Amino acid sequence: MKKMIIISILALVPFCLLGQTDSLKVEARVGVRGKWQTGNLAQFVINPNAGLTFKKNNNQLEFQGNYEFLKVNQGSLINDFWTYGIYQYQVHNTLFPIVMIHYGYSQAYAIDNSLIGGLGFGVNLMPKNHRSYIQTNLFIGHLNIKYQDVSKHKGTSLGSYVKLKFPIVKESLEILLDAQAYLSLKDTAYSSFNSRIIFLFKLINNFGFDLTYNLVYTNNNPSVTSKANGKLIFGLNYSFK
Repeated sequence: MKKMIIISILALVPFCLLGQTDSLKVEARVGVRGKWQTGNLAQFVINPNAGLTFKKNNNQLEFQGNYEFLKVNQGSLINDFWTYGIYQYQVHNTLFPIVMIHYGYSQAYAIDNSLIGGLGFGVNLMPKNHRSYIQTNLFIGHLNIKYQDVSKHKGTSLGSYVKLKFPIVKESLEILLDAQAYLSLKDTAYSSFNSRIIFLFKLINNFGFDLTYNLVYTNNNPSVTSKANGKLIFGLNYSFK
């Protein structure tokens, strides 16, 4: 199953990048927040994130990544990294095929590593444009997850990726939401849900301020005391096309 996912991505990417008539469009957004404190409490925090989207004709290839590192005194408390990629063919159609892959690890949630990927389809619940959209993506594929102090779990899984975007105050304020979930068909006790609600405030030119609420739910993880965890994040971002 893993080989099928990799081969599918490599086979589909050229269609996104080469196209026939339209020129390649690239959109990117990078952001970061951080903290450095010395004295009675030595603390260092850094949280960079980035997104990159390639568009050509009616095809789209999107990557997102987020890294969080927190060190207090001599101990490392958080070392998290999550990234995903999604390829969508004929993305402006009501129904279209997709390839999805998601990988990461999290010390905060006691996840040594997690790999989820597969093939499926997406649905535009409203006409898609660069200002607004509501979209859901469903796929079936491979799950490979390892919680700390627990044997690795591998098997076929169902997954979903929902995202929406719409402006609140013209181009000055907009809201984005993305939510990802999976369910193992081998053992339904293995399931997870991760969502982000992002408010983007444009300050000047391509610079902006963002406010993000992140909710993470992990089931069947014996190394964490709470299945659901939420956090509020403030930061700066820079976007360009």
